[in-house]
Amino acid sequence: MNKRPTRRLALIPCTLIFALCVMMASPPSAAQDVVTIKVRGEGLDRDAAVKDALRKAIEQGGKNEIASRSKTKDFALEYDVVLARASGLVKDYKVLSTRENAGTVTVQIEAKVSKKLIDATWADVTILLKQLGRPKIMVIFTEVIHDLQRPEGSREIVQRSSILGTRIERKLLKLGFKLVNPAQIKAIDRKKAELAAAQDDTATLQAIAGSYGAAIYVKGQSRASGPQLSKTPVGTLYMWETDVTIQGFWTETGDAIFSNTLVGTRGGSRIAGPPGGRQALQKAGGKLADASIYDLLEAWTRGTAGGVGDIIVEVRGVGSIKQAIKIKKALAAVKGVEEVHRDGAKGTVKFTVVTAANAEDFVEQVVEFSFDDFNLEVEDQKSKTIVCTIK
Repeated sequence: MNKRPTRRLALIPCTLIFALCVMMASPPSAAQDVVTIKVRGEGLDRDAAVKDALRKAIEQGGKNEIASRSKTKDFALEYDVVLARASGLVKDYKVLSTRENAGTVTVQIEAKVSKKLIDATWADVTILLKQLGRPKIMVIFTEVIHDLQRPEGSREIVQRSSILGTRIERKLLKLGFKLVNPAQIKAIDRKKAELAAAQDDTATLQAIAGSYGAAIYVKGQSRASGPQLSKTPVGTLYMWETDVTIQGFWTETGDAIFSNTLVGTRGGSRIAGPPGGRQALQKAGGKLADASIYDLLEAWTRGTAGGVGDIIVEVRGVGSIKQAIKIKKALAAVKGVEEVHRDGAKGTVKFTVVTAANAEDFVEQVVEFSFDDFNLEVEDQKSKTIVCTIK
């Protein structure tokens, strides 16, 4: 009679242990995976401020996931690419407040961050970067200080070593990109590039960047005008008006990757002369330069900066519009092609193919094309261009 209670008591801890083991073995619930973060972001406009806040949400919500990857070989680049994709990673967020002050917008957001999604995105980025390699980049940046305190005729000072251009170059080098060494650019090419940048001459910039093997070129112009003197309790403040434009392009096609502009921002410095103007440019344009790097990384790794997206099929020796139409129909019939646009009817005809495939994969389809009255021979294939000739 005394044994039964003993057996029941012995079963209780075993049952509890079993239940605990099941709970420990179970995968984390959706509630454990998603964390809610409140963060502030700053930018030159509301969109830029939200993007900054989303990146901070990823940093805070995925601390453990990021720390677990910190010893990987390409951690710095992987990290920045993941942050560059923050808009796609954090889809569930709301803006709690917006405030504007002295040309800067600050927002506070509440975002729901998925740790599993960070892990999955990081894994995809790691594989993608191995496939893409590192494109060579050329940075052409002109900096002008218009110092009203200097004698007329010598007020315009053109700096060949731009403080914002150097900031971009250092960041790209840190991420492992190859850069066209400014010291190796021939003097005549540099002058041509600077003039082309000032005149928005894309064709000349393409040719120069291509001659130095750059797959992407970044052009920038910054200008500080002033100063106006302002007396403060701690001394004289030199006020400068600054303008900054930073743009990125895919060399092969001339397609724009990003374009960021900052106009008419006033900034102060306690340093007189051109060094004060440069300091004002650094304060005003630093965030713009950093945002441009993220824009470049996002576009490059998503394919919109080259390799994936629009493919140019250039066909030489087209004898008639009938042949051009047949080629267009053949291109449109390839699986995954959304649209085909034709430029020209005879001679050299360019077809712009809208597709998610890259040129290397797409050319495998082109070489299989068969026509009754002519042959299409592939002569060359680059990142975004396929060159063919009719035989």
